[in-house]
Amino acid sequence: MKKKNREIQKPDLPQSLEPLSIKEIADHSSFELGRMETTVGPIHAKHVRFREIHVRNVVFEKTHLPFSSWIDVVFEKCDLSNADFSGAKLNRVEFIDCKMRGANFDHVVMRDVSWVNCQAPYSRFSLTELKDVRFENCFLSGSNFLDSSVDNLQLGTTTIDDVQFSGTSLKNVDLSECQYTYIHLREDDLRGAIVSPEQAISLIEVFGVKVNHHPTS
Repeated sequence: MKKKNREIQKPDLPQSLEPLSIKEIADHSSFELGRMETTVGPIHAKHVRFREIHVRNVVFEKTHLPFSSWIDVVFEKCDLSNADFSGAKLNRVEFIDCKMRGANFDHVVMRDVSWVNCQAPYSRFSLTELKDVRFENCFLSGSNFLDSSVDNLQLGTTTIDDVQFSGTSLKNVDLSECQYTYIHLREDDLRGAIVSPEQAISLIEVFGVKVNHHPTS
């Protein structure tokens, strides 16, 4: 019997939010209770705090926000490609229909984070804590999850082709609906993962075991 996953908490936002006028973002700035709907960048600021924000149709140009804090935030149809969020903390955050090719989420702590219909190839999630995190129908090909810790990581129908999971235990992670032809991991990383019969055959072959698809009687 498949283990039931814990429910991912959604951002807690007021029904009505006023537009935010952001002219400058400096180290240790704080923004809360509002909508962001204009292009942001270039930004180079540390320890910036965002709380109860709906970010929609925003292009983040040359954005570097390491060690930032995001609580109860929705990103919708945003372009975060090559943005740097390393060392950030994300709590009850949702990414919907976003582009984030090459985005940097290394050393990030994530709690109750959802990614839905996002294009995030070659993104970085190394040395990251992912607790109650779900990727649904996302494209993560070529991304890195090196030496990360996961607890209730859900991948749904996400494409994980050529993703690097080495050093990250996939115990209890369901890969059975994921799309991939090859992923990078060690044998110990795969122990306890949930896969489909077809995936099991391909993964066995990854570790050098030859499968006879036409056994003789």
